[in-house]
Amino acid sequence: MMLFEKLERDERTFAAGGQVAGIWLGITHVLLAGVIFYRLYILGQPDEELRDVQTILAISLFGHMITQLFLGGLLPVPTWRGMIVGYGVLAGTIASVCLAIYGVPEAAQWQNTWLPTLVGPALFIGLYRLVAWLGRRRIESLIGD
Repeated sequence: MMLFEKLERDERTFAAGGQVAGIWLGITHVLLAGVIFYRLYILGQPDEELRDVQTILAISLFGHMITQLFLGGLLPVPTWRGMIVGYGVLAGTIASVCLAIYGVPEAAQWQNTWLPTLVGPALFIGLYRLVAWLGRRRIESLIGD
């Protein structure tokens, strides 16, 4: 006895399902980030009380990006020039925001101030390029077979 009509699955239904899932995941990420900012800056909760939620959001965001990059192979692989520009934008934005909020840091505190500001974006962009390149290579090998 059949309770539902069987739906014929093809490329369009798979693509639509993936698109819906991606959109909804993005909406929930934005909502969760909004809740974190609300609790931190409106309610004034300490950062330590939200560390678990921040960690879950970071794992979800970066995990989604990495799986999209590697399994999908659809996101662009940046050129060296694109990596330099992206690094400049990320490091400049982070440095500007930190300088506006905290002021100029003491030279003795460079390990806690300038080092993460300058190395973090480089690691992020380098990892992005590596995973995007591996994903592109994976897709090209699948198409070539």
